[in-house]
Amino acid sequence: MLPVHDVATIRTAEADLMAQLPDGALMQRAAIGLATVTADLIKETLGRRPGTRVCVVAGSGNNGGDALYAGAKLANRGVQVDIVATSDTPHPDGLAAAIRAGAVVREPRRADVVLDAVVGIGGTGPLRPSAVAIRDTVDAELTIAVDLPSGLQPDTGDTPGEVWVADHTITFGTLKAGVALRPDVCGDVHLVDIGLAATLPPATIHVVESDDAADFVPRPGFRDNKYTRGVVDIAAGSDKYPGAGVLCTAGARHSGAGMVRSPVTGFPDVVAAAGRTDAYVVGPGLADEARLEQAVGQAMAAGRPVVMDAEALPHVAPGTVVITPHEGEFARLGFTIGSDRIAAVRAAATQLQVAVLLKGAVTVVAEPGGQVYLNLHSSPNLATAGSGDVLSGLLGGLLARHFVNRAPDLPTMARLAACAALIHGEAGRRATFPATAVDIADEVRAAVAWAAG
Repeated sequence: MLPVHDVATIRTAEADLMAQLPDGALMQRAAIGLATVTADLIKETLGRRPGTRVCVVAGSGNNGGDALYAGAKLANRGVQVDIVATSDTPHPDGLAAAIRAGAVVREPRRADVVLDAVVGIGGTGPLRPSAVAIRDTVDAELTIAVDLPSGLQPDTGDTPGEVWVADHTITFGTLKAGVALRPDVCGDVHLVDIGLAATLPPATIHVVESDDAADFVPRPGFRDNKYTRGVVDIAAGSDKYPGAGVLCTAGARHSGAGMVRSPVTGFPDVVAAAGRTDAYVVGPGLADEARLEQAVGQAMAAGRPVVMDAEALPHVAPGTVVITPHEGEFARLGFTIGSDRIAAVRAAATQLQVAVLLKGAVTVVAEPGGQVYLNLHSSPNLATAGSGDVLSGLLGGLLARHFVNRAPDLPTMARLAACAALIHGEAGRRATFPATAVDIADEVRAAVAWAAG
């Protein structure tokens, strides 16, 4: 997992680290990393480095200083470097170093590459009109944000106005929540190690990766049978929404669980009869109120992990439960996302005393203890009817597999839920556009195998 930290924590850690280092050493670490990654991206994107025109748009703070020193290093590699200062007080030593290396202070003009270093993590509010004019004049083929795009709020990912959208963001020391939440603004994110990890406290927000998902998709062993691999019970679908039950069941079938119980017909490996169950999924398309109440009651009384989605969400109660709302369902439960998605999901988990998985381009999962997990591995293909039903079934199967013969706990369930979203995202990536939920369900098997390694 990749740790994510807030601005206040990062500021404290930076101060602690700078107290241990020679003056200016931390900025030099950032500048070297920035220049190295930028040079690689220039070569990869444009096919050349010497002669490339790079515009360093530098604000007055240390973020601008990082970029100016990086500009000096790029100029020493044969890159033509223009400097555009957004204030009368750019970092003096960084500016001097860039000019000594051959960089030129100019009015804004068209460039091949731009380094956006207008503001760093201390910045608030939107991009100012003068910076917007620079952005639009430079109009570079490749835009690289230094630490984070200017106009993006570092702790929330909110964009209250104009923002400098990047193709790549080169961030220092640790991920910022705003950068993790907004791939649409940040592009591809590159993390530069500046030695900050040793002074940072343990994170309460993490980004899950494929290695994390591997923990929840073990391949069967010599002594395994269908029961030791876990049994998941699906209560989904109805006369009004028959497809939801099919898709939910399809998502569970290739999760790695040993057996799927479901009333859905059409899958010869699915068992319709009741019996031993290690995890439950209740709600997708279950519009029959009497059947829904019975299914919720049975699942909650069992003391096993429960996934509640769609029609079951109004029946949520404290327990070993993961709910999987989309934004509309989240609002109908009485919660407002506002400008801080992570805070909203945390608040919901605390109030409801369950794990909450809020679906979206970036999935946010929280549990009542305050731990948050983000999944960034997704695909626009998932924005289709029935995709969430596939996720619910997949999640239920993974819960059954992991908690067979184990007592369930919400912190682990939350982490597992984020990994289920990652596997679901991989299935979406593998599905060919224009993909349907059926296509996504068909790719779950390959996605689970990918996660298993």
